[in-house]
Parts: sequence; C-alpha cells; structure tokens
Amino acid sequence: MGVGLAYHLGLEGWGKDTVLLEKGELTSGSTWHAAGQCPHMIGSLSLAKIHLYGTQLYSNLEELTGQSVSWHECGGVRLALSDKEVDWFHQVKGIAKLAGFDAEIVGPDEIKKYHPYLETFGVKAGFVTFTDGHVAPADSTMAMAAGARQHGVEIERRCLVKDIKQLESGEWQVVTETGTIICEHVVNAAGSYADVVGGWSGINVPMSNMLHHYLITEPIQELIDMELELPVVRDPYSHCYLREETDGILIGPYETAGAHLCFEDGVPWDFENELVAPEIDRLMPWLEKATERLPLFGKAGLKNVISGAITHTPDGNFLLGPAAGVQNYWMCCGAAIGIAQGAGAGKYLAQWMVHGDSDINMLEFDPRRFADWADADYTKLKSIEDYQAMYTCLAPGEQHPGGRPLRTSTLYNVLKERGAQFEQVFGWERPSWYDLKQSGEDYTFRRSNAFASVASECKAVREQVALMDLSTFAKFDVTGKDALSFLNRICANKMPRKNGGVVLAHLLSENGRIDGEVTVTRLAEDHFYVLAGAAAQIHDFDTIQHSIRGDEDVSITDITDDFGTLVLAGPLSRKVLEKLTVDDISNEAFRWLTGRQMTIAGVSLRALRISYVGELGWELHVPMADMPVVFEKLMEAGDKFDICLFGTYAMNSLRMEKAFRGMGSELTAEVNMVEADMERFVGWEKEDYVGKQATDNVKQTGTTHKLVYLSVEAGDVDCRGNEPVFYGKKLIGVTTSGGYGHAVGKSLAFAYVDVANSKPGTKFEIEILDTRCCATIEAEPLWDPTASRMRS
Repeated sequence: MGVGLAYHLGLEGWGKDTVLLEKGELTSGSTWHAAGQCPHMIGSLSLAKIHLYGTQLYSNLEELTGQSVSWHECGGVRLALSDKEVDWFHQVKGIAKLAGFDAEIVGPDEIKKYHPYLETFGVKAGFVTFTDGHVAPADSTMAMAAGARQHGVEIERRCLVKDIKQLESGEWQVVTETGTIICEHVVNAAGSYADVVGGWSGINVPMSNMLHHYLITEPIQELIDMELELPVVRDPYSHCYLREETDGILIGPYETAGAHLCFEDGVPWDFENELVAPEIDRLMPWLEKATERLPLFGKAGLKNVISGAITHTPDGNFLLGPAAGVQNYWMCCGAAIGIAQGAGAGKYLAQWMVHGDSDINMLEFDPRRFADWADADYTKLKSIEDYQAMYTCLAPGEQHPGGRPLRTSTLYNVLKERGAQFEQVFGWERPSWYDLKQSGEDYTFRRSNAFASVASECKAVREQVALMDLSTFAKFDVTGKDALSFLNRICANKMPRKNGGVVLAHLLSENGRIDGEVTVTRLAEDHFYVLAGAAAQIHDFDTIQHSIRGDEDVSITDITDDFGTLVLAGPLSRKVLEKLTVDDISNEAFRWLTGRQMTIAGVSLRALRISYVGELGWELHVPMADMPVVFEKLMEAGDKFDICLFGTYAMNSLRMEKAFRGMGSELTAEVNMVEADMERFVGWEKEDYVGKQATDNVKQTGTTHKLVYLSVEAGDVDCRGNEPVFYGKKLIGVTTSGGYGHAVGKSLAFAYVDVANSKPGTKFEIEILDTRCCATIEAEPLWDPTASRMRS
C-alpha cells in the first residue's frame, strides 16, 4: 500500500518531494507472506476500478520499471451456491461492463471447461473472469519501489519512526531513529502497525490484525502435465480460495468460526519476516470441505503452511483518505487484500492528494466513515465478523448483526416494539421499514417482503400523515459575527438573508466537484443551524472547521447527539401539529423553507418546514431527552387521522417520485453541479465561493454527461445504482439509485448518461440483474411537479 502510493505520487509529479520510511525491509511486514491474489470479481464499482487498475499495472510493471514481476494471468472462478448469489453475479457482471473487464456467468457443467479438476456439487453458477490472477507480492512491491525511485521518490529502509506530531505551523514533525523530518503531508501506510502509529497523533484507526493461513502442497503430476495454469477458485462451500502454486495447490481458508486476532496486544515492533504458529487442527472442517471441492488437494503432502497477520477493518474496506480532525494527515492502510488493492489505492489517493479530487468515488474508503464509536472492542468484534464472512453474499440492505445496537435515539425501544426494522448507518440504528408481523426482512436482490408494508407507509405520507425518526442527521451550530460571510464563502448557494430562512447548499472542492450537501437554517443574525447526512458527520465537520480562516470570527459545534429529529409529513400534518402548539403554523405564518424555535407538547425545539418526501411537513429537532414525550404526543394527536410510522425505504420511494437527488449517489465528488442538474442551487451572482471558477468554467464549456430522471419498465427488481445503461449496443451511462414509486405506480431511477442521449423522452435500456429493461427520460418529477403540496 505504501509503495503503491509512493510510485503514483511520483507519477503525479511529487516524486522529488516524497520520502517513504520503512522500519525494516520492504515487504517485511505482512506483504512478504501474502498469497497475492488479484481478483476482478468485486461487488463495488469503485473497488472494481481499483482492482482492475492493479492487474493492468502488474501485467506491465516490468516493462515500465525494468524490474521483474511474476504476474500470473490465470483468471478466476467464483462459485454460487444459491439463487441469491446468482443474482449477485448478474449485478457484478453489470459492474464488470462499467469497469471494463470481461466476465461470463456459466452453469456447473461449463465450469469444468475452465477447471477440469473441480467438483461442482451444489453449484448453481460460476462467475468466470479472464484477465485477473495472482502476482508475487515481493516482485510487485519491488517493481513499484523501483518505479518510485525513477520518479525521484526517496526510500529509506531500516528507519524506524518513533513519533508524529503536528506543529503550530500546520506542518508535521516525523521523528525517526536517524533524525527528524518536517513535511506538509504525512501518510500512515504502516500496515499492521497503523493503529499504533495513528495513536501517536491522537487519531483513531479502526483495524485489527487477523490470523490467516494458507497451505501449499507438494507438486502434483496432473498439474505438472497441464499446459495452462488453473484459474483461482473462490468457493463459499469451503470458504476457501483454491489455486495452483508451483505445480501444487494453494488453499486459503476464511474459517467461519473461531477466527481470532493474530496478537491480542498488537503486533510486536520487532516482528519482521516472521510467522506465527499454525493452527491446522482448528481449520480442518474447512480444509476437509476444500478437499471435497478439489480432490487433488488430498493427493499430495503439504509443503508449506503460512500463518501470519492480515489487517481487517469493521466493514472490510481499507482506510484511504484524510484522517479525521486534522489536516494533511492521510490514511493508506487496513487492506485485507492489499496486494490486489495497493496499486489502485495508490493511484487514486495520489490524485486526491495532488489534485484535490480523484477520478472515482472514494466515499466508501474514506477513513471518516468511522468515528470514536468504532473503539477497540467494536473494531475487534466487527473485524472478526468481517473475516469470517469473506465468502458470504449480503443482499442489498442486509447487514452483519455484530456490535449492534451501538448508537440509538431515545425512541429505539419504542419503535422496535412497534415493528421497526433497523439499518445501521454511521453507527446509528435507523428504522428502514415497519413490519407489523415482526417476521423480519427476507433480504434479496429483488423486491423483498417489505414491499407491501412500504407501499402502505408511502400511502400514509401521500394521503394522510406519517411520522419518522431521522435522528441520525449530523447537526452543527455555526456561530459568530462572520458566520454569514463564512458560509457564503464555502457554500455554492446563497445563504438566507433573513432570520428563519432555510436553504439547501453544497460544499464544493476547488475543482467544482460536489463534496457535501447541507441544509442551512438561519436562526439569528450570527447563528446558523447546519444539517448533513448521518455518514457525513465527521467529513462535513472537518470540511467546515478546516475552512475557517484565522481572521474570521466563526465557531462550529457538533450537536448531533444533543438533538433527535422527528419528520412529520403528509397533507394532514398541520392538523396534527396544531393540536400540540399555541403557535400560528398556518401557511401564511410558517412558510415553506423557513424554520424557528417553537414549543410543541410543552417542549422547546427547532422546527423546520422542509420536506424530502414532497409533502406538507416539518422536521422537528427535539432535545434528545425529550424525544419520547414529543413522539407520544404526536402519535396521540395523529390517532384520529390514522397516523402511521414510516422508514427510509418509504422515504427513498417518495423522494424518487419527486426526483430529489441523494448525496453519495447522484451527488458525489466525481461530478459537478452542472452535470448533476443542480444549477438552481448555485449562487451564480456571488462574487466568490469555493469552486466558483471551476463551476463557472463548466457552465460555459458544457459537459460530456448529465444526470437524468427515468421511469423504468422493470419486473420484480428495481434499480439500486451502478447498473449499466445502453443505447442499442453502446454503453452510454450508469445508474446512481432507484426504487419503486408506490404513489405513481412506476419503477424510477437516476442515471448519468452521454449528453447526446439526455433529452426528455429519450428511450434506452438499463441492464438490471439478468434483464434489459426499457427506460424513458422524464421531463419533470412524476409527483407534484410544481411542488404545490409542499407549499400548501
């Protein structure tokens, strides 16, 4: 991971200003004993691009650097044992088309064509890739190191770092055994020691060192006689990867029980080019299954057993990007399959560091997706869970249960008793839907058993009144005499001129890319209430905090845990609220897109008249301790109007009917405000704001692709994002999100497509799982296009 970044910083022009410090020899940590698999088959588009870049680089690295690289382009086969996994294969095949690698889904009999020695009992399908394989980890590392040196990077071996501190100047002081280095940027690529290294600077690094084994047999005659190398097999029956290695077989189990950390107290500092004692007896259940799947494994004696540390994070993704709370401290660590990911991670992090943005959406890798709630106990539990689920297929919405509940609103138990089915976001438990039967969700890549209940929730919002707990919002108070000018400077939209005004605004990079979305309410001349999505709590706080200049009187306070949020929505919501307040909440007195402090059910709270579901409604931001009181009073007042509870599944359906964009799906750091069709939220007449020049430029020059709103002729499955879009045989775009609009009776989606195919009425096809579905660009939202209901 570290050498991959150093090489690409050199390619980006920072080589002569970059030094890489290694406490031992390159590869002497966990790299030297890695198996070196480099798969293309991955369920994330951004991660697939990272993996694909790595295989493309490794196959050309010797030519680029002059350093020998043992690259084996043998391909791979992932096995599916269930219909759910087959559906996932079709989803990943769509990702393959978008990322640019070849793949096929074949039946059990056809698998033998690619791997004649594999037993296919219980197999429903195989996902075959052709240009991936495996690489010798030491070779790829040394070749990238050679390339880094050729571009001016200095690599210091046997240079133990002992401390890292930020100076008052903002620079970083790196203390080593041989001297001190002062630098503008520091990157933690310390592998198994990354958590300790982060701790020196007060940075929480949620990762664990898991014990992982793989075994290599003596040469086998059948493999000696083969001309071509067998593909790497990944088998959820044995939970193993199985491949050829020097005419023998290499098998690596990810045991589904009994997995544990390599060292409970951390990896010793003097641990170098060493392994730990193997635990073969504990692995026998999985090795026996591997022998059933590949009987050749049982024909030869063992030659080597490799058992060492491998890093895992709570969600299985590496940590790549800025560390929380500080500036110019970057993370490049926590990779469970770092050989496959090191090159691509290095490329895209180098882009981010040098240019301020990356070519891909880095959100799922951003270290700020965790906060201090990801403590040592949580990280250990979730890392073990992630390791043991390496070959488990999770359907959309399905999450591992470990470590939950972690963060809850004061309504958690009340809502659970009422049938709430929860999803976890940024540690929070958030209701996704309400199951009156209390049977739970049958997770699937198609429409699940939640569909009918969600339809009822949507009907209540559209026709009556409904209530939602959305306490997961990130909530900040921005205050000070310069707060107005400050927010106008860092946001693309104009801030409210009057007290009580509410605006939707966006935080842009200097390149004009969309880095964040916030709702800003002006509570007083020098007091602004800023809301962001749950997962953006640390990201957006840092963005705002780091933007304050030394001469500005501005402060930001994170009050996320102090307030809960109740969303009251529907045409009858005013009638419910009127029963609980003496304040005038008529349309004339409490206008749309305004907010104020008011008393409801005897509780002083912040009320905002805004809506993400396209109906009359209020967000009530209630002191967390008072949430149960306000909730019960709202439910009592709404009883005569058949008030209903709703969750995020319904909210997604309702916002799709209104063509409301989502941060992290339609709005990402890959696109700008013009491409996202968000120009109405840009203060074009403002003299300056972060990203203005780039935004003005793209407004004048135009774009190559554009966001469009679609109705889709779908069957029993709706778009979820990252489905390929075709005009005839030509790939013209990618979906970003979707869902079924219960009130309009249509499947809906957003997609970025070529500008030439972006006019309303244009028809094309979206490949959803195994079916191409006709889609039509809609000119306006299918529900209440004039927004009269929100204004009523």
